[in-house]
Amino acid sequence: MKYVLLRYTFVFFIFSNSQATFAQQNVDLRKEAISKVLFKGNYFSFYLSPYISQKAKTERQTGTYSLGAANSSGIEVGSNYFINFNDNYSLIVGAHAGFSGRNFKLFIRKSDFIPNLENDINFQGRQTKDYALYLSAPIWIERRWIKKNNTIWNLDAGINLRFDPDDAFYFYDFRGVDINGQYNKVLNMDGEVGNNLKPWLNYNIGGGYSILLSNYNFLRVNVLANISATKVVNFNYTIDVSGKPQSTGTYSSNLSYIGLSINYIFTGTNKRLLKLYEKNMK
Repeated sequence: MKYVLLRYTFVFFIFSNSQATFAQQNVDLRKEAISKVLFKGNYFSFYLSPYISQKAKTERQTGTYSLGAANSSGIEVGSNYFINFNDNYSLIVGAHAGFSGRNFKLFIRKSDFIPNLENDINFQGRQTKDYALYLSAPIWIERRWIKKNNTIWNLDAGINLRFDPDDAFYFYDFRGVDINGQYNKVLNMDGEVGNNLKPWLNYNIGGGYSILLSNYNFLRVNVLANISATKVVNFNYTIDVSGKPQSTGTYSSNLSYIGLSINYIFTGTNKRLLKLYEKNMK
C-alpha cells in the first residue's frame, strides 16, 4: 500500500511540475511575443490635460490703483497619433482644443471714495474668471525607457501650433453704489483676445510614466509645461475713484501653463499578436 501511495505521489509531483513548467514557458513565450510586436506599429490615443495657467501680467501706467491677477485653471482635450520609429523613439502629432482660464483682482476700500461706497470693491479671481478658446496641433518627439513588464518612462519635447478661431473684442464695465444710492464707475477694461486670427507657436516639454494594461494598451500620466512668448490677451484698463486721479494700466496674458496630461493609448498589440501566431502556425 505504501509503495502504491508513493508511486502516485511521485507521478502527481512530476505532473504538477510539468504543468508549472509548461505554464511558465507559455508566460515567457507570450512576454517575448509582446516585446516583439509592442512598438512595431503606430498608436492612437485619447488625450486629456487639466492644468494651471500662468497669471496675467498687469502694469500700472498712471495713478495709485492697479489691477492684480492670480493663476487660473484650464483644460485641453483631443487625440494624438504616435509614429513609432523603434522601441525608444516616436513622433507624436495631435489635434486638440482647449479653454484657458484668466482672471483679475482689484481691492479698493469703500472709504477711498467721496462719498463713500456702501461696500468695498473686492474683485477676487474666482469672481472675474473668463476663458479663451483655442485649437492646438502639437508636434512632439518622444524618448522612452522601457522597464520591467513593459512599463515606460518617457520624455516629450516639441512645439504646438495654436489658433484662436474667435478673435473677439472684450469690454468690462464695473460700478459701485455709494451711500446715496448712486452708481459710480470704478473699472473699465477693454481689448482683444486672440492673435488677429493668426496662428502662433508654443513650446512644450514634459515627461511621465506609462502602465501596460491587461489588454496591452497603455495608460499614461505626464507632467507637461506649455511655454508661449505670444501675448494673445491684450487689454487696457482705467480705474476711477471719485475724488482721486484716474489710474490706468495694461493687462496681458500669453496663456502659458503647467499641468498633467493623461493619455489612454491604443497599441493594437492584440491584432499584431494574432498575426504573429498565425504566421508561426504556417
